[in-house]
Amino acid sequence: MAADLMRTALAQGVSLSVLSDPKFKHNRLSVNLIVPMDAETISANALLPCLMRKGCEGCEDFTQLNRRLDALYGASLISDVSKSGGNQIVTIGIKTLDDRFALGGEELVREGAELAARIVFSPVIRDGAFPERDFELERQFLIDTIEAQINDKRTYAVMRCRELMGRGDPAALQKYGTAAQARALTAKSAADTYRKLIDRAAVEIVFVGPGDPSQASRVMKQAFAGLERHPSPFIPARIVGRADEVHEVTERFDVAQSKMVLGFRTGVPASPREQTAMRLMTALYGGTPSSKLFLNVREKLSLCYYCAARYDRISGILMVDCGVEQKNIEAAKSEILAQLEEIRQGNFEDETLENTRLQLKNSLRAVSDTPGSLEDWYLGRIIEGRVASPEQEIRALEAVTRDEIIGAAGHVTLDTVYLLTAKEDSDVN
Repeated sequence: MAADLMRTALAQGVSLSVLSDPKFKHNRLSVNLIVPMDAETISANALLPCLMRKGCEGCEDFTQLNRRLDALYGASLISDVSKSGGNQIVTIGIKTLDDRFALGGEELVREGAELAARIVFSPVIRDGAFPERDFELERQFLIDTIEAQINDKRTYAVMRCRELMGRGDPAALQKYGTAAQARALTAKSAADTYRKLIDRAAVEIVFVGPGDPSQASRVMKQAFAGLERHPSPFIPARIVGRADEVHEVTERFDVAQSKMVLGFRTGVPASPREQTAMRLMTALYGGTPSSKLFLNVREKLSLCYYCAARYDRISGILMVDCGVEQKNIEAAKSEILAQLEEIRQGNFEDETLENTRLQLKNSLRAVSDTPGSLEDWYLGRIIEGRVASPEQEIRALEAVTRDEIIGAAGHVTLDTVYLLTAKEDSDVN
């Protein structure tokens, strides 16, 4: 079982979080640069980790950088962009073998941290711009990634419903931005955005593994020492308490199977316990093979190819998404709402509730299985401002009562129905 989270301030707007766990053989160190979601910079920020991983001081190109990683016993480079509520996260990190396995006594934690620091602070920028060839390749890859989102119709439908419910909320922006924004970037504008990111980002450094974190702490503290930065605070989630009216939006494509997403407001949670009750209610509603939606809408009535519910505690949005034939759209929507009413009325078995609770507890226990999942768990909760361990969440789940689940369902109101369906003149059936 992982130790408690230990947090230390290294500099203004820079914190180190340590999770020591002797069961792992590797150490994972990530530098997470966190800025508010901004339509003007979102695509440029999304491009930065791809450009930064191309090389750095001492490893001037991708080949040299990979040779250095190989020399560190096959260390892995981590580069990613993600989002948490209204915050965009640019991540650079490294995963190294623990020092105790180094055949020559190398200090892999320190050397890995030094390499990560060089990638963050000294990427290859010449004459105020990223190398043109690297930039063109990575920008095109970003454009292709954005444009390919429509190919996964289920994911696209959920994304569109979230955008519609956002109505101006930065949290509704996509982590990659738009293809038009990506096309407008230049090698110089990307470098300018990089400098703004270093200046304005709140920095969360996370160390997970069995090694000595003090070496990584010293390296990172020195890397940030003397820098005059202007970090931005985390953007809190904008939660709409309830829906006053239902918005219905239909988009038409050449598809054989329609995708319908129902977006609900769940109210403003006054406490972590209410969030936990909402999470358990959502699982009972449509989050497991024994849920109301799976057993009734999908299995018993055969109205959908799939039908599942998900709850985002940050935005307070609950979504139900399903794959459905055109002729069954209205029946499916009606039954999805009817099953929510069943929970509001307390029409669920105690055995089903306990099985659902057990499945959620097992998924929480799995968080500690890998350094990456532990990092994701704690980083998200640090940004939220409510840090709780998986073990604490398990205890919270155990405490939720039947009446609290019924009460959680009572707070849910339908806000948006998004339908992705076939064109009216389409030959697709």
